[in-house]
Amino acid sequence: MKKLYLLIPILFILSACSSPQSKTNYYLSLTGESETWELNGYELMFTQDGKKIGNGKLNMKEEEYFTDFFSFNTHVVKNGVDNRIHAGSVSGRTNISEQMTGTIEGEDGKPVSFEEVSNIYMIVKWWDTDKNEDVQERIDLYEKPEKEETFLN
Repeated sequence: MKKLYLLIPILFILSACSSPQSKTNYYLSLTGESETWELNGYELMFTQDGKKIGNGKLNMKEEEYFTDFFSFNTHVVKNGVDNRIHAGSVSGRTNISEQMTGTIEGEDGKPVSFEEVSNIYMIVKWWDTDKNEDVQERIDLYEKPEKEETFLN
């Protein structure tokens, strides 16, 4: 009977030492601006199960701007490869001075390791009614810091 009493604490200690595999989740709330645009509250959440991207607000620095075309594309550069991860557009005569990005969710089966991400940026395009041409601007949202610049490495 004494052997059984000794075996139970040993099993308890061993089971306490083996923990389930931990999961890493990444959440970013990003802001940025270009010459014409400001982006606020743009969120990215990467988990082992998928991703959720968006919920931002793009504001043009002009009060009102009516045009026939507007679009945005968000890109992530991971391991040197540029991938578009989110996009939206509006066509038809509309005031584009304030645009919501909307939100997308997905389960792509490929866990994202944020250590592999070097850049996140957004390209905003619109029809410039004064120039009679499409114009675009880049909003830089994230650039991986050098090892010496952060405590996260």
